[in-house]
Amino acid sequence: MSNKRDRFLLSFFSKIANLIKHLSLWLAGVFLLINLVDILVSIFFRYFLHKSLIWTEEVARYTLIWAVMFAAPAALSYGEHVSINIIVERIPNLIARPVKWLKNILIIGVLLFFTYLGIAHTVEAWRFRTLALGIPRAIPLLILPLGMGLMAIQYILLELISIFKYRVDEGGAR
Repeated sequence: MSNKRDRFLLSFFSKIANLIKHLSLWLAGVFLLINLVDILVSIFFRYFLHKSLIWTEEVARYTLIWAVMFAAPAALSYGEHVSINIIVERIPNLIARPVKWLKNILIIGVLLFFTYLGIAHTVEAWRFRTLALGIPRAIPLLILPLGMGLMAIQYILLELISIFKYRVDEGGAR
């Protein structure tokens, strides 16, 4: 019975993680495309029409940041973030397990802390406006808690998937 539940949870968590991965990649692509179009418009106006558009630099900066922050959860899914595993790989399994748990708690803690700081900073930024676009500074800053929150959720899902995958594989090996 436990194996059936583990398979269901593995499937459920995998579907949510895949949804976040594909949605974040798609959104990153949209913001990268907006960034590219914005830069091309800026170049066209500057060199062919001899006029500079003030707002294009801000749009380029913000869309690039949004693209990178949306791509981060997908990069996490593909294992593309930097990690140093040499110590954990060389210590005995009895010691490695608590070290891995500590690492996971630290990573999730840092991501949740940055999510909290992003929310606090975004709330404060509603009072201020950007120079060129004149929009509230909170709008471009919304990506900080959103991106960090998505990364925290994705990290937790990936860890749960690895736990349930291990349990399903171990249950099937008996």
